[in-house]
Parts: sequence; structure tokens; C-alpha cells
Amino acid sequence: MLLTIDVGNTNIKLGIFDRENLIHEFRFSTVVKTADEYSFELFSLFNMINLDIKEITGCAISSVVPAVTHRLSKAIAGLLNIEPLVVGPGVKTGLNITIDDPSTLGSDLVAGCVAMSKLYSTPCIFISMGTATVLSVLDKNSNMCGCIISPGVRISLNALTSSGALLSSVAMTPPEHAIGKNTGDSIKSGIVLGNACMIDGLIEKIEEQLGEPCSVVASGGYAETVIKICSHKIDIKDDLIMHGLRIIYEKNT
Repeated sequence: MLLTIDVGNTNIKLGIFDRENLIHEFRFSTVVKTADEYSFELFSLFNMINLDIKEITGCAISSVVPAVTHRLSKAIAGLLNIEPLVVGPGVKTGLNITIDDPSTLGSDLVAGCVAMSKLYSTPCIFISMGTATVLSVLDKNSNMCGCIISPGVRISLNALTSSGALLSSVAMTPPEHAIGKNTGDSIKSGIVLGNACMIDGLIEKIEEQLGEPCSVVASGGYAETVIKICSHKIDIKDDLIMHGLRIIYEKNT
């Protein structure tokens, strides 16, 4: 079995694969801990699902939080007696990255784009909706040709409510109407509907630049909330990065 881990700024996602099948998936808040603490949490998690740790023969990690990467890798090496594959420079991905400096592309986006290139027709757009909302673009030849980055839903809400004395935080659910008749509904309309409109508009701009329509897939904590009110056809596949990590691991073993 393969353990896949995606460390984001907000959440850590874990997946357990039996060959190509994702049989377990978990999500935790991202907190920097000691290697021993991570080891204990992983051991407890495996016990909870009655999984013998000897069944896990490999691990692949994507991470945008270096402090977590090192300690988590150390925990896995000690607990499972395997050296995790950390996606980064020197790791085979099969992805041709044509941005100015490929080393600056986050490993989570690399994994997502690898999965997109294998599971969907190109050109395609991978929308990651976490701390930031990122649209990563693969052209018709499966080259990763660039990204669009904007503040995520939660960052936008926090910035708005922390800077406005009379604006309070609200639950991020789709508004019933575009025109809000109270502060809460008005904020929902501005942020949730606003993000949906932004994504629709950016997809149109990307397709205009590429000169052809794109397959579009979204993942992340706010995908279900925002994507379902977008006008474009967008698949939601929250385990896309997990599958990308699996594919990358297979290329390197």
C-alpha cells in the first residue's frame, strides 16, 4: 500500500492507496509538530482503521510548509522504516513545466497537473481552492504553461471582516440572490458569487489565449461551495493531488 500526503498551509491531507484505488482519505489542520508527535498521530490513525503498518511499503509527499515536511518525513522514516518520496527538484514527474522558473512551482500543483495530464483531455485547467485560489494551465501538448493566483475564499473573508469595523464574519454558503438585502447575504454574494464569477471569467480568458476550450477540474476546501454556482462545466475531484502523488511515486520506483 502507498501513503500519500499533501501538506498545505491550511490542511494536511492523507490518502492510502491499494494499487490504484484510494481506500482511505483523511484531513487534518496544518500544525507544526515534532517528529514524535506526527509519528504518534500516524500510528493512532492506522490503528483506528485496523491497518498493519507493515502493509505500507511506500510514501509520497507534496508540501508547501518546509517545517512540516522535514519532521513528517522523519516520523514516517522512523515509524514505517521507509524513506518518503518528497516531490521537488530531481524527482521524475513526466510533466514538462514551461514557466520562467520551474523550481518555483508548488509541489501540490505539480501533483495536481500530473494527475490532470493522465486523467483528462488537454488543454485543461486545474483549479486548487485552498488558502489561495490557483488556476494551473496545461496546453494541448500537456505542457504546464502557467498559473493564475488570487486570494482564497477564507483569506478574502478574513481580510474584509478584519478591516471593516461593522462587517462580521459569515458562513461561506452560496447566496440565494445576487443582490443581498442584509450584511451577511451581501458578503456571501460578494465573496462566494464573486469567486464563481472570477473563475468563470478567468476560464474564458485562458481559453481565449489558448484558442480552444479546456477541460476544467477543481479541488480544495471551497470547491463544493463555489464551483456549483459557476456557469462553466467544472468537475470536482478533491482527491486529484492524491492521485498525482501516486502517479509520481510509480514513476520513481
